[in-house]
Amino acid sequence: MDGFLDDLPDLDLPDPPKRRGGPDPDCVLWTRVRCPYCSSTDCPVYNSNNIPIRYHKCRQCGHSFKSVETNWTWDGT
Repeated sequence: MDGFLDDLPDLDLPDPPKRRGGPDPDCVLWTRVRCPYCSSTDCPVYNSNNIPIRYHKCRQCGHSFKSVETNWTWDGT
């Protein structure tokens, strides 16, 4: 397959814009949720109906707690 695309014409397209430093704008910054009581990371979400607030229950100690997504925005749909 070497040279597979070599016969395509040059489209003379402009260079893509330069990216600024920092996180990729198309990705989501994610942090593992830890239980505030025992620091376990085994804390699945059991209710996310009220986004940006999510409710978790720790499988290690059984305590329930909530987390808030700080970079979440409503898109109106």
